[in-house]
Amino acid sequence: MATKSDVQVLPSDVASFVGLSFSPDGNYLYFVRSDKSATTFNYLYVMPVLGGIPRQLIRDVDSAVSFSPDGSEFAFMRGVPERTVIEIYIANADGSGDHLLASLPASVGFMPGLAWSPDGKTIVVPVFLVGKESRDTLEAINIADGRVRELFSSLEEIGKPVWLPDGNALLIGMNAPPEWYGQLWFVSYPSGEKRRFTNDLSNYDIATLDLTHDGQMLVTVEGRSSSHIWIVPQGQTARAKQITSGESVDIAPIPGPGGKLLLRSRGSDLVLMNADGTQRTLLRPNLQSTLTESNCGDHYLVFEDWKGNNFRLLRTDADGSNPTTLREDAVLPDCSPDGKWVVYSSGENKLYRLPIEGGTPTEVASAPGIGGGVISPDGNWIAYNYLEGSPVLVPKIAVIPAARGSPVHVFVPPVGTQLGWTPARWSPDQKGLQFLLTKNGATNVWELPLTGGSPHQLTNFTSGRIFSFSWTRDGKQLLLAKGDSKSDVVLISNFR
Repeated sequence: MATKSDVQVLPSDVASFVGLSFSPDGNYLYFVRSDKSATTFNYLYVMPVLGGIPRQLIRDVDSAVSFSPDGSEFAFMRGVPERTVIEIYIANADGSGDHLLASLPASVGFMPGLAWSPDGKTIVVPVFLVGKESRDTLEAINIADGRVRELFSSLEEIGKPVWLPDGNALLIGMNAPPEWYGQLWFVSYPSGEKRRFTNDLSNYDIATLDLTHDGQMLVTVEGRSSSHIWIVPQGQTARAKQITSGESVDIAPIPGPGGKLLLRSRGSDLVLMNADGTQRTLLRPNLQSTLTESNCGDHYLVFEDWKGNNFRLLRTDADGSNPTTLREDAVLPDCSPDGKWVVYSSGENKLYRLPIEGGTPTEVASAPGIGGGVISPDGNWIAYNYLEGSPVLVPKIAVIPAARGSPVHVFVPPVGTQLGWTPARWSPDQKGLQFLLTKNGATNVWELPLTGGSPHQLTNFTSGRIFSFSWTRDGKQLLLAKGDSKSDVVLISNFR
């Protein structure tokens, strides 16, 4: 801190880190990481702060640990995808005696960390509760008896909480619409009233936040992303051309009605434009949803939106008018090539198909951690990603008949594959599944043949990130959302 110098204390030979925590005395570093053989399964380790041999303490840990005030115990989060719950555990500082404190019916997709109160009586956990009224909440757990009460609820995504030293409030990050930039807030305890702390153009990482013990200084990460739409004829990198520019972050390009392109701008605006990037038209502003929409022929658009405390599947005309709710509790839609039906995911770890005009949905697949389905160009197959195994969960991609049936292909994607909520895209010739993989600082599109064999690289960019991609309907143009992401560590002091 004093000199801003840095030293590597652990070689960068692991798949990913999930959480970092100093021991209360400052002598040890507790860290959660996966390994190259199982990137979705994490282990808790401890090592001296200035380097040394890491010692494994606990298997299956999914968040940074938070210590009790006296440093004798710590708490952590464990996701159970097959039951869609998050479990809160307490263990001794040496990793022994771990036991379940509480279980919450919540999504396991985002577990930024939890916070043990200064008086030692309460643990506060941010979760996305799933059910008839899904919402982001801060749950306060009484350590004495495991009772859970809702402290705070929001339509914004809630990040890692940090207690102020007096125990009368917490500092949290929340991703706020319409740009979904992270900002910092105070939440009073025990009343749960929120008060804005930052109000600027920065995008703070809501999963990375901490305070000094005296509460006089905080640290977080400020991120900046740039992304524009590119067209790559036949997927040939040498012919790639950027067709959008400016300050707006453009992502999630897909073919739209009438040969135009659909995309998301600022993270929440649904925009239609010509294939050369001209004549941008705002169809639907400020969508409270993830980055998934689908074009159903030239007649309808389908996308998810947030209404009340739940996601709904919304259908509009091709110009964004005449919105109609097709289904509640539905996300990640994809339309069939003939525009007659749509596949979507529910909060029950299931995939359904539904006629575009509405009606009764039909279940087509069920699996732990299932994501969205992607329909093949001929409309006969659906690909989806899911998790399998216990206790080590392995991400897999399955291909099933569109009318339902057992998987005809199952793949284990390469380590580092950006699966997201949707597994991949079909190749235009339908002979493979394509996905994003970042190596040596550059993201490229790769293809996995359905007949088996090793994946091969399709594009050959040497720098930059690709955030999403798709193909035009004729299979002649590869559409990319391409740019870069940068971040800085930020210290804020004298704020109280």
